[in-house]
Amino acid sequence: MKRKKSRQPDFNRLLTGTFGLLFLISSLVILLVDRASFSSANQIFPPGSSIGGVPVAGLDSAAAQDRLQQVFSLPVELQYRNARLQLNPAELGFQIDSAASLAQLGAQTAGLGWWPHLWGKAAGSGADVPLVYTLDENVLRTVLAQTFEPRYDQPPTAVIPIIGSTNVMPGQPGWQLASLDEATAQVKQALISPNARVVVLRVSELAALPIDPQNLEIQLKQTIQLAGFDGLAEVFLQDLSDGTRIHFAQLHNQPVPVDVAYSAASTIKIPIMVSALRRLQEPLPPTATGWMTQMLTESLNPPADALMKNYLDFERGPLMVTADLTELGYVNTFLAGYFEPGSPLLQQFSTPANTRRDVFIDPDVYNQTVPSEIGDLLARIYACADGSAAAGLFEGQVTPSECQLVLDLLKQNKIGSLIEAGLPSNVSVAHKHGWTSELDGLLHTLSDAGIVFSPDRDYVLVIFLHSSQQLIFDTQNRLFAKLSQSIYNAYNPGQQAIWLAN
Repeated sequence: MKRKKSRQPDFNRLLTGTFGLLFLISSLVILLVDRASFSSANQIFPPGSSIGGVPVAGLDSAAAQDRLQQVFSLPVELQYRNARLQLNPAELGFQIDSAASLAQLGAQTAGLGWWPHLWGKAAGSGADVPLVYTLDENVLRTVLAQTFEPRYDQPPTAVIPIIGSTNVMPGQPGWQLASLDEATAQVKQALISPNARVVVLRVSELAALPIDPQNLEIQLKQTIQLAGFDGLAEVFLQDLSDGTRIHFAQLHNQPVPVDVAYSAASTIKIPIMVSALRRLQEPLPPTATGWMTQMLTESLNPPADALMKNYLDFERGPLMVTADLTELGYVNTFLAGYFEPGSPLLQQFSTPANTRRDVFIDPDVYNQTVPSEIGDLLARIYACADGSAAAGLFEGQVTPSECQLVLDLLKQNKIGSLIEAGLPSNVSVAHKHGWTSELDGLLHTLSDAGIVFSPDRDYVLVIFLHSSQQLIFDTQNRLFAKLSQSIYNAYNPGQQAIWLAN
């Protein structure tokens, strides 16, 4: 009997083949999907790969991009003195371009190929590339300026007079961002740094401001008014550090044009000494030095006449002093005769000051000046002695050492009154005072012209007071002292004189 063949082996082979084909197809699909996924991820970055200092080795593009965003979106901390503030990079106009940064890295390294990746093999060496970013520096500068100038910068304040007093309120120092350009560069560097994102800003300390000259002038005018002085008062003040001047005149507490013609009295002895020095050679004759000393420190008149007669011209000595003053540009200061009573008037001088009629106080026809000219001469002597005027006075005919001699002798004129009376005892003043009795035998004009050598700055101060009524020396001396002390305190707010009762 013939047996039938079994169909079971054929079925098994078919089933095996079908599973094998399905496995093959599945593997192929997995490989294709992995390849596509690997390609779209722009590969895995090899060891040593970094962008702008941020390591991205072993990361695919998406992960690397996330890391860059996390690092460079961190706030930047700015430290300003004791203040700390954090600013978001986006508000500073900063934005990274992660796609361009990754593409730049991909161009410099082959990365890890798909086949090594499939078998879990490591890639070759990587590279470090700079971060690609955009920064609007105008936005950055604007944000910094608007942040620090109104909120953190502290402007210094100026010295302020205390009304009704000779004292002042000292100004306060301030501070400000040292350089907006420097700060912009610092913040820019922090924005592109992965770890150094703290910026210590440089801050400039600002000294307190000096007194506003207008405020000082107001204080001086109020001082005159509060003192009850109703005559003619004229004050000339020059800061020798910067040349700033205050010059005003007032009659009956109302302003009048400055440079009224006054009797110069003994203040004219300053130009007499300058004229004598112009014609003397160093070393100076002891006789001449002795006369100068007596003339300036003791305010004696005979030594002044002796200087002019012996070293200028016996007959016309005063006119030579006047000629020297004219050569220096002074048109209102002159000496028209010797001091000795009965000396003839050598010349009649008509000047812009003594020909004005809005204010005329009938000054001495022998001897006149105005505050600005005697004050300017003192400033020139100071500059000459300091060497600031390289040629000295009269193109070197009066040398720096001779100018220093003038100042030294003027410093020896110690009377304890007028300008001196308002100053601390340790402050020196090179000055020449002047007053004379008029034809009625009364005192009508009182003056003092000098240089104050104060701790913070040196300055020229010239004060003239005149009244048609008799001047009471003690009363007007107190006014001189208050004016002098107000100026000293304004220029030395940290070392104010407070001993004078207000």
